[in-house]
Amino acid sequence: MTFLSAMRDTFYPQFFDQLVSDYARENVSSGRWQQENALTRSQGEITRLLPQGLATPDNYLFEIRTEADGETAGYIWFAVSERQGERSAFIYEVSVFPQFRRQGHARAAFLQLEEKVRGLGLTSVGLNVFYKNSAAQALYSSLGYAPTNLTMVKALSAE
Repeated sequence: MTFLSAMRDTFYPQFFDQLVSDYARENVSSGRWQQENALTRSQGEITRLLPQGLATPDNYLFEIRTEADGETAGYIWFAVSERQGERSAFIYEVSVFPQFRRQGHARAAFLQLEEKVRGLGLTSVGLNVFYKNSAAQALYSSLGYAPTNLTMVKALSAE
């Protein structure tokens, strides 16, 4: 059974390093960033969003565990945001490690996260997904998430 547990201080450095790497890779792959400065840019973005690490107010970081005291199978991070008087959750990152994929951990983590969000009195959960990540899109759709907008970009040549 999958469990969400508050991220441990000892796990945070692994989370941070993996997130920096993954976020840089996804942004390069999607064509949003150049490879040359992607890691630096990614590290800057994450540091800006989590300036106090695990103690950053209104940010909730969890390990996805295989059992209550089991192995860490991945992680999920959301922040509370407020727009026009409505407080909601925004998922910044979810990741399940390769050896734990296709075992239901992501789905279970999302369902448990929804309970935590409800417990905070928040009204919705949002997230962004890279366009090429069809597996994640399928999971999110099956959980009831629906697209609200689509960002499109056209790369211009130097001419």
